[in-house]
Amino acid sequence: MEPALEQLARPLPTLSQNAGTRNPSISGEILSLAYMHPWTTFATDLSQVFEVAAPRITHQVRLLDESEVYTVGNKFGLTGRFVRNVCDPVMKSLQPLEEMESIRFGDFQAISDYENTIPDVCFGLVHKYPETTNAYLVGEFKTPWKISRRALLLDQPNPSPRLEPLIGQLVSQMRTCQIRFGFLSTYDWTVFVRREADNSFLLSPPIGYEARQPSVRELLTAFSLMALKEPKYEENPEFQPRNLRGPLPTHFSSRVAGNAERQALPEQTEENIPTSQSILVDTGRPRPTVVNCVRRLTDPKNQHRATWQANMDGSPVIIKCWALDEAEPWELECEVYNRICVGGQLSRRCFANWVSRGQIVCSSIFPSGYALVLQERPGIRLDLLWRRLDDRERTHIQAEIFHGIHVLRQTGLYLNDPGQHNILYDRGSWEVTMLDFENVSQLENFGEFISDYFEMEIIFGADLSLGRPAGG
Repeated sequence: MEPALEQLARPLPTLSQNAGTRNPSISGEILSLAYMHPWTTFATDLSQVFEVAAPRITHQVRLLDESEVYTVGNKFGLTGRFVRNVCDPVMKSLQPLEEMESIRFGDFQAISDYENTIPDVCFGLVHKYPETTNAYLVGEFKTPWKISRRALLLDQPNPSPRLEPLIGQLVSQMRTCQIRFGFLSTYDWTVFVRREADNSFLLSPPIGYEARQPSVRELLTAFSLMALKEPKYEENPEFQPRNLRGPLPTHFSSRVAGNAERQALPEQTEENIPTSQSILVDTGRPRPTVVNCVRRLTDPKNQHRATWQANMDGSPVIIKCWALDEAEPWELECEVYNRICVGGQLSRRCFANWVSRGQIVCSSIFPSGYALVLQERPGIRLDLLWRRLDDRERTHIQAEIFHGIHVLRQTGLYLNDPGQHNILYDRGSWEVTMLDFENVSQLENFGEFISDYFEMEIIFGADLSLGRPAGG
């Protein structure tokens, strides 16, 4: 046994990690950097809370073996190590306190009944009847081999653009539970977040796992007590959650428009006769465009978005579909292709040509929503090939992606979710294709110049061999 305060004061053990998942789990939720502010009094605020609680934490706890013999390689393993090394010691130190009766760290489903937004860990009331009002604090984990300390910095005047989707996901979870507090952790680095107003979120600096006086355990202890005292946040009835993303790229004036090159009405043939696997899309033609799906490429459990290999007017295409409540990401992706097409054929060499877009009017496999039809391009996801490629192919791919990012930059956009999983590569033709632009932001949202190497470093990491220009 040992004093609980001594256990809390120790730094966390070093994580044992090898290889690991290749693509970060990045949400489509965005919080504009304009609404993030440094929590300048963070250390003082939490120290005061801990100093008040410490005299009541006088009990002994079981000695914690601080050695790490479990090697992690994915987010689930990381979550388990954080729970063992942080949440459990914090909970054992707080459990005897009177106000902690039935309060625990646990899985979100053990505390809440909401299933659409699921944080990785939750602090709240364990009750016979789980509901969102029982949640007081939520935590989200990301893997340290994909999310670095640099990505978590809110240093002014040059904050990391990666914070927008990272904190955006956490804020979405906080809003679901109507709570004021949350944290984002890679285990190696932890950021604590407090909501001050509808459009104001305070972020602590990233706290390292080796921190002492205070340690991560001490900080989470104080943060949990702070959340317990004032957990809930009620938004103004007139608040528009959409505004948290910042302004979107200019939308089309019409949602039923197609590529001018494809506007001619085709003859009725076997290829465009509707079947049970067809999706009929209003693309502005006199009659709906028939897209006959061949093979679903995405998880059939996802009822909000889907992608198929398909045929349209006798040509192979890809059709991407979004549910009616997903109009915004559909419009975002359409706008990206619209801007790319304006740049001419050379600009489009890393992108599929878009064929049509519009509202779904009839389908048994995706009954309603919006669709984007794209040229089918050859290739396999780059993350599945990268380790087998030689230096010549890698250099070629990096040069092509750098060109594609430069094209996006010329259209005033940058990627919130860059990764090898969003790139196709065909080894026969050396053709490279960038995909999935539902998660883009405008440069003016950021307010500063963003280097083309921002996405390159995320996509290729230590394998990036394309030279960075001086000062870039």
